[in-house]
Amino acid sequence: MLDTDSGPLRAVYLAVVRAARRALEGTALLRAWDRRAARRPRSRVAHLRTLLAVHNAEDLVAMDLPWWTYEAIDVVEAFLAERGGKARVFEFGSGASTVWLARRSGRVDAVEHHPGWADRVRQLLAAAPGVTADVSLHVPTVARTPVPILPSASPTAQGLDFAQYVAVLDEVEGEPFDLVLVDGRAREESLRRALKRVREDGLVLLDDAQRERYHPVLAEAAASGWSVTVTRGRTPCQPLPRETAVLRRRSGA
Repeated sequence: MLDTDSGPLRAVYLAVVRAARRALEGTALLRAWDRRAARRPRSRVAHLRTLLAVHNAEDLVAMDLPWWTYEAIDVVEAFLAERGGKARVFEFGSGASTVWLARRSGRVDAVEHHPGWADRVRQLLAAAPGVTADVSLHVPTVARTPVPILPSASPTAQGLDFAQYVAVLDEVEGEPFDLVLVDGRAREESLRRALKRVREDGLVLLDDAQRERYHPVLAEAAASGWSVTVTRGRTPCQPLPRETAVLRRRSGA
């Protein structure tokens, strides 16, 4: 499976896709493709268009898509709609999904470890139509150290300490969150904290659940009273099936 943690094969794939996207920029073909995808957003044609949007947040914002499985997107969208656009949301990791959430929620707190990317997300939020939520983007210090207190298993984050990053969830004041999305760094500990800060009837989402290193913490959640539903299938920007886990507290747990 092509994964964001993989090496040369992933790099070649990204290079080819980005070259194709640049070649189509401003063409009548791309405009026609976008119109057809907008008419049938869950069609194969629309999904193929998302493949050109890999690591292109502007494209995903225009398509109004986060980067989870389509099934998980539908679950979260229905959940937020039930709350009438007033849900309180926390997100580990930011991007096009932050804009998507801000169009459907009352408040969004997102934590981002990369200051440059955080600035780009702020620009996306400012330019995107339909944003109704009060959004706070938190950028904690992520120090480089030989012995991180809370490391990330991602190869691109070696030597970084994500203790302050994960702690942001507990530092945001107020009632428990309706929804917590775990799609950033140090996801195992982020998920453990998320389960403690979500409402009794709330929802927690863990993206990229196909990664084996997340399986133990999902098993922990299941053993402690959480229903874990792993959605598997087509995902925006991905050529092969991916997994997103959706967690709800079991009745009586």
